[in-house]
Amino acid sequence: MRLIPPTIADTTRSDGERVVFDALAATSAARRAGAGGGAAGAGRPAGGAAAGPDTSFWTVLHSFDIADHRRRLAGEIDFLCMVPGKGVLVVEVKGCHELRRHGGDWYYGRSAEPDRRGPFRQASDAMHSLRQRLTRLHPELGGIPFWSAVCFPFIDFTESSPEWSSWQIIDRRALQAQPIARLIEGVLSQAGKRLAEHQAGWYHPERGEPTAAQCDALVGVLRPDFEFFESPKSRRLRLDEEVRHYTEEQFEALDAIDANPRIVFDGPAGTGKTLLAIEAARRAVSRGRRVLLLCFNRPLGRWLQEETAGLGRGVTARTLHEHLRVLADVAPTRAQRCRQEFWQEELPAMALEALLEREGKRELYDEIVIDEAQDVLRRSYLDVLDLTLRDGLACGHWRFFGDFTWQRIYDAAALTVEELLDPPADARAAGAAPISAMRCALRINCRNTPRVAGLAVACGHVTPGYKRVRRPDDHVDPRVKWYGDGGEQLALLRAVLTELHDDGFGGPQVVILSPFGNERCAAAQLTEQPWRDRLDPLVREPGDDGEEEEEIGDWLAACVPSDLDAVDLRVGRIKYSSIYRFKGLEAPAVVITDVAALDTPAQRSLLYVGCTRALQRLVILADGKVQGRLLG
Repeated sequence: MRLIPPTIADTTRSDGERVVFDALAATSAARRAGAGGGAAGAGRPAGGAAAGPDTSFWTVLHSFDIADHRRRLAGEIDFLCMVPGKGVLVVEVKGCHELRRHGGDWYYGRSAEPDRRGPFRQASDAMHSLRQRLTRLHPELGGIPFWSAVCFPFIDFTESSPEWSSWQIIDRRALQAQPIARLIEGVLSQAGKRLAEHQAGWYHPERGEPTAAQCDALVGVLRPDFEFFESPKSRRLRLDEEVRHYTEEQFEALDAIDANPRIVFDGPAGTGKTLLAIEAARRAVSRGRRVLLLCFNRPLGRWLQEETAGLGRGVTARTLHEHLRVLADVAPTRAQRCRQEFWQEELPAMALEALLEREGKRELYDEIVIDEAQDVLRRSYLDVLDLTLRDGLACGHWRFFGDFTWQRIYDAAALTVEELLDPPADARAAGAAPISAMRCALRINCRNTPRVAGLAVACGHVTPGYKRVRRPDDHVDPRVKWYGDGGEQLALLRAVLTELHDDGFGGPQVVILSPFGNERCAAAQLTEQPWRDRLDPLVREPGDDGEEEEEIGDWLAACVPSDLDAVDLRVGRIKYSSIYRFKGLEAPAVVITDVAALDTPAQRSLLYVGCTRALQRLVILADGKVQGRLLG
């Protein structure tokens, strides 16, 4: 259960609200302890929270203000409970120890001030106000059942009336007899029956609304109306600024070598290479240069396009293979796009031929900037780039940013930096010329927290490690959880995602990474609800649209241009992806699954790349068989 805010304010005057809040918090804590394998019965109340329904994906807002109440200038809902598959319940809490009704007026405790509406009308009005507001602004939420209830934590309420139903009452005896989550679920179940009996045209119980995704959408709509603590959004924005601030200090490296036309930036993951590449492109555009900004994999290419959109036509941002396809002016057939040889040799040859045919008429770029350059140092690619750049690679302006040691996960046959700058004899005989370029080492980690960086270096056997880590220590350790089989891994994955959700990491703040592609990764096996509504692949592979297609490898899935791209890290669901496709990107919370083999340097490099994607939280799910090798 996610409680927002997670603590009750000291200024809360109602003891009744505190009782309800504590009961909800105890339910959440007991559920989490149960998921973590805590001792049965430890610290649980009679009838225990563990005996109630699964509240893993419930969200409860406390003290929610309604700005445009339908009867009053402003209203307040004590508790707003969003229960996937059941509905949304408005709970009005009356924490009085005495209650009476006289002449139609309600009196709470010893107060002589009458309440002419009463608690049931108050709760109902607040519920209708909220529902009308939401459905007016977001008609797609109109099928969600809303209902109201009144809670009397300190008294036994036995009065009956046509103005309310007995099942809308949660009183002292009910709270003592059953977990509060079961009581809330019971009210919503009765409400669903009432709606079905009255044949409400908008109510469709078979849809199971609200879905988990709709609950997230409701929180997104309602959350801006209050701010009792540092929300996940606020924390994320602060974190983004913290990372960008530290990376901006790296711009001094660019300032020091602006006069050099050709530069190789070499640094491990997290040293700010991508933002430096964007800054290099921006500076070139400001000087009137026409810039080609390239990378290897599609998700990073999409992100670079978004980040450089404000630079206008001065910069063209795309993946290397999309650039080759545009130059060759071809649309690969289904058979071609499933062959690695086509992308590595045949398509570059087509692009080169097209450029040679346009000799003297081809469009040239004044500067080329390449991010993750270690992935594109293949002679077939470089020959095309040589004809794309004004004055060529030997004499033109370019900036290559890469990790040429630890992140070469796509192409083991790619050139080293030494082979690029000083080609061996056979390459020189084929026409490759020596290149004079400045080399600049980057060794300061600007992305990860010290503990995440330390685990990544240990997992990848990265030596030497970082010179230093500039992010402050948040005192949160990355975690490794061991599984024995696939079923146990799925159970761990569910528990980890639930815990991250409870801690405020939901939707696009969480990415699940795997050494495997969409079909083989653990996340794709979470097909039951609520996970079906919460997870989406980062990039849809050919064949995900329902058409039959030859199986493609992770290399192809990472680089092949496709109209099936579904890359959006800012809104929507939790994304899952192979580590190959996510290289160059980052996320606040990263869960790495399917770590079952660490026998080769390539497998360790892949894990290192995955670990260094995490800005804030990192969890690794690994087969128990590799326990001795993971950090050894």
